[in-house]
Amino acid sequence: RPAASPTADSNDRHHPMAGKSNRRSAGAAASSSAAGLRPAGRRTNFVNPCIKYALFFFNFIFWLAGTGILAIGIIATAMKKDAFASDNGGVQDVFSVLFDATLVFIAFGAIVFLLTFAGCLGSLRDNVCLLKFFALSLFVIFLIECSAAIAVFALKERAIEYMETVLKTNMITMYREERYEDTQNFIDCYHKNLACCGAASYKDWSENKYFACTSNNTSPERCGVPFSCCKKMNDIDDRVINTMCGYNVMAQTEQPDDRIWTIGCVAATRKYVEKNVLPVAGVAIGVSVVQLTAIFLSRVLAGQIQDQVTLLRRTGEMA
Repeated sequence: RPAASPTADSNDRHHPMAGKSNRRSAGAAASSSAAGLRPAGRRTNFVNPCIKYALFFFNFIFWLAGTGILAIGIIATAMKKDAFASDNGGVQDVFSVLFDATLVFIAFGAIVFLLTFAGCLGSLRDNVCLLKFFALSLFVIFLIECSAAIAVFALKERAIEYMETVLKTNMITMYREERYEDTQNFIDCYHKNLACCGAASYKDWSENKYFACTSNNTSPERCGVPFSCCKKMNDIDDRVINTMCGYNVMAQTEQPDDRIWTIGCVAATRKYVEKNVLPVAGVAIGVSVVQLTAIFLSRVLAGQIQDQVTLLRRTGEMA
């Protein structure tokens, strides 16, 4: 084995600062290794991939649902496009949209589609602007929902009266009209499932031109109510619905409790909610939790992306 250089040994002995420097470097390397620090050249990443892809898949599922709802609304509207022509009334006001199922599907589907698309693209492409738009939009919707719930509970009686008036002047008068077949089916389904008739009572059907008890009404259903108000719709034959089972009930002086449901659908809905308060509250809380979770995740991810951009600018990797 070659002998060690005596010159190098004498230099180490006669220059104590060199030995201290070597020992300090070795100690620093050991402490760095013990502390588990990243090796030089490895980039710090502030973006949590779990949050990023959880938000993406969450939005992707709702994006698919929104796309399906929007497609159903567009197809249904195309099938009855003549009903929206100007000579048939067209879209007159906001209530003509709210009480038309196809337009409700289009509006709801479009909102879900746009918001979840922004959430998907923002989380996948680390776009802070889209994530902030998604979070702000959800927060506004959440505030609207909370405000509506507080208004209904705080102004309960006035809210009930307003709902009865709106339903009477919009839904009941639209029953049997050409472009409102969906509204007619919805009213019949509501009558059957909640055992109710009309908005405030069965007498609300006097507002409909086909059931009105006026002298100039020549309809065979004059002074009657829709068949869905009847307690026994197939009173003649069990296999066939008698569409005239509510014939002339509004002309009777006595309450027709034995033939039709006399309670209004607004009061019936209120009773249903009070009777099933826990399931209704559970659904409301579940929707709120989903919205707040999405808002929280989008805000956290946007903050992480901004921290990452700041780091890259400090290190000169981004202009």
